[in-house]
Amino acid sequence: MQNKILNTITLSAGTVTVYENNGLKLHSYATGDALADVAYIVEGKDELIGIELPAFTASLEAWQEYIKTLGKSMHSIFICCHPAGADYIKGMKVYGTAGAKASISGGTVKAITDGLQQAFGDDFHGKDAAVITDVVSGKITLGSVQFELLDRGESYDLVIPAFNAVYTHMLGKTTHSILVSAEHIDAFAAMLREYQAAGYAMILTSHGGPEGQDAVAEKISYLNKTKEIMQQSKTADEFKANMKAAFPAYDGENYLDMMADFLYK
Repeated sequence: MQNKILNTITLSAGTVTVYENNGLKLHSYATGDALADVAYIVEGKDELIGIELPAFTASLEAWQEYIKTLGKSMHSIFICCHPAGADYIKGMKVYGTAGAKASISGGTVKAITDGLQQAFGDDFHGKDAAVITDVVSGKITLGSVQFELLDRGESYDLVIPAFNAVYTHMLGKTTHSILVSAEHIDAFAAMLREYQAAGYAMILTSHGGPEGQDAVAEKISYLNKTKEIMQQSKTADEFKANMKAAFPAYDGENYLDMMADFLYK
């Protein structure tokens, strides 16, 4: 049975698309906020399990209200890269890997969260960032739903076998990526080849929402071309010009700027 879209629901902020498979539901919440954040809820028989948090007041409130309409308890959430909004999950267990916990408390995710807090002010809830309370890796069952955490260092991927899906922070079929080195490009490509080998039907991302294997294939091609352009370009400006020429229809020019800054320090 394939993942089937049941309906799309408009909230006070953003929209939720509901998928069904194997008697379970997956709620994909596109917040419509300034960062195009997406959060997920897996609905088991008796319990809800969250994946990542919205970050802004309007979307956090809409997310909370939507959860109430589902009529099931929510005791657990996986947080990897979007910890802002902890005040809205008081009493929940927060799951993640040791690397993600360290990143949220004092690593890359902490630095990004602090930067966004500075940029957006109190409407962004980075001051109350979540803390991972339950460090796990590998397979875990919550609310009768099986998950598997794949450790990626400072982050992790989350496999949901019931939907033949994997959650990862960012993919983006036609969006530039933030790549920091040739080694990072190679590691990203290797991870995507794992996705191809596994044959995931859905790749869930927290910027852009669910994507498919077509996005994986496109991104591998993009990574190969990006590495080639990086090796041929002498400066950040030359790199960006060459990337824009190679990918004229791609979004995320701010990501391209960040990538150039990293690659040409």
